[in-house]
Amino acid sequence: MTKRHLSFLIISSILVLFPSIQASFGKDKGQDLYEQTFELYKNLTVNKDKAQNKEIWETVARAFFSIDIDYPNSPKAPNSLFLSGKMYEEIGERFNSQKDFNKSVEISRKFVRKYPESNLADDAQLRVARIVERESKADAYLEYDKLIVEFPQGDMKTVALNKRQELKPFKPATKPVYKPKTSSTDNSGLVKVNQIRHWSTKDYTRVVIHLNKDASYTSRLLKPDPKHGTPPRLFVDIKGATVDKNLYVEPIRKGLLEQIKFGRNTKDTVRVVLYIKSFDDYKVFALKDPYRIVMDIEGSGNKSSGYYAKDDDDYKYQSGMPEDNVASLSEALGLKIRTVVIDAGHGGHDPGAIGPTGLKEKDVNLRIAKALKEKLDKDGKKFGITKVYLTRSTDKFIPLEERTAIAKKQGADLFISIHCNAARNKQAYGIETYILSLTNDKASLAVAARENASTRISRSEMDKVLKQYLLGAKIEESQRFAGHVQSSVVKNVSTKYPPVRNKGVKKAPFIVLIGADIPSILVETSFITNPRDEKRLKSKDYIDRIADGIFAGVKRFSTEMQTASVQ
Repeated sequence: MTKRHLSFLIISSILVLFPSIQASFGKDKGQDLYEQTFELYKNLTVNKDKAQNKEIWETVARAFFSIDIDYPNSPKAPNSLFLSGKMYEEIGERFNSQKDFNKSVEISRKFVRKYPESNLADDAQLRVARIVERESKADAYLEYDKLIVEFPQGDMKTVALNKRQELKPFKPATKPVYKPKTSSTDNSGLVKVNQIRHWSTKDYTRVVIHLNKDASYTSRLLKPDPKHGTPPRLFVDIKGATVDKNLYVEPIRKGLLEQIKFGRNTKDTVRVVLYIKSFDDYKVFALKDPYRIVMDIEGSGNKSSGYYAKDDDDYKYQSGMPEDNVASLSEALGLKIRTVVIDAGHGGHDPGAIGPTGLKEKDVNLRIAKALKEKLDKDGKKFGITKVYLTRSTDKFIPLEERTAIAKKQGADLFISIHCNAARNKQAYGIETYILSLTNDKASLAVAARENASTRISRSEMDKVLKQYLLGAKIEESQRFAGHVQSSVVKNVSTKYPPVRNKGVKKAPFIVLIGADIPSILVETSFITNPRDEKRLKSKDYIDRIADGIFAGVKRFSTEMQTASVQ
């Protein structure tokens, strides 16, 4: 039996486990096999019964590995090898198997050797370091150091720098000298478009274009062309750029977004075109560290009553609806609160603020988020809430712009981002709640800067971005929602844990709230840098009291919305 036949056999053997998936293999085409295997992988992660079967996980992981071996010239060969390593790490975590952790390291090292120019090479090296750290902090120090030296332009460099600093006490006395790899073929100096991510619903899509460094760009909207049967198209032209040979784009399943096309428009310009089913409005902005271009599109299938006319940097709202009526529109229509998305801030390589004894904000945020979800799952139906989602349920890093996209994709009616505050003054304490807006308050800007730390955007750029979003940001509703949550949390905590300082509801430019277009708040629950508050945040009772307070605020706001039409 040939290896190629073996690849087909491996995948065919697990198709019977997922009868809803239709085979669409092209003859001897690695891309067909990759897409089919990727679909199996996605189904496996959401099928609770099959997710408990280690044999199925291993079979899918082997299928990815076989694609890289049997179809080395396929554009999906690198992605297949990368996902094989990723799956073996997941198997190790799910089934507590050191053997599979070792397999993940082996495959990830192979990926780095075989595809050193891939935009995923630094991610693979980070995986190696992460797994090695489980057994040896000294060896992990070397692995993070290798990532920094060999992939100085990679988007995982900041993560590795932070980890290397954290592991500095374990630094070996002597270590090998790693020399950066240089490419003999790529000396153009052009910016590389190395990844395109997307999320979509029937009336919204967010697309994020990842670049390996800063670049200038322009965006334009093309009207539908009935004569040629083309829908509206939004495109960006990225100057001084080229397309990475390993550019990865997940298949588009359903929603407003129909197709993504990309390629060289001129010798040194890359054009990325989004084909959209319908169009009402769009916004485009850039984030840094790593550099990416974010494109938000809204479309209802009908012509919009108003939209932002884009002419370079000039944004003017062209609608007949007075601005002061927009925020209260949902009340006038008696809209309901049905779906809540809870965002546990930070995660993975981003620990957030750290307390005096080492308590990490990311862990506290997740505990509060899970406690709040449990309460809403149990009693939310009594006041109309039927669905509750977490942006993350494990210690996982999620980019800020992806968290908002998750809320939009789930059709959220409320978005709650949970955090712990921090200050140089170790005696600072109190609770405060934020909504998205511009501000000149230095303290609020400092809080936003810290919570935005996993990415970067200048003050002037942030002001420009917010001008696009603030009209649809439900400021009045967010303000009222924030007020209810703030007062409830303070009241609930202060009854047993005095003193509690009510720092009130404030405004600040938080990236995680940009584009939500629903009542959205960011709750700074306590100062983790205060020794007293840190001790409290370790207590299950204190966590529950915070969660109960947020729950009460959600209940009050939701109840008001249910009865708005008859008040």
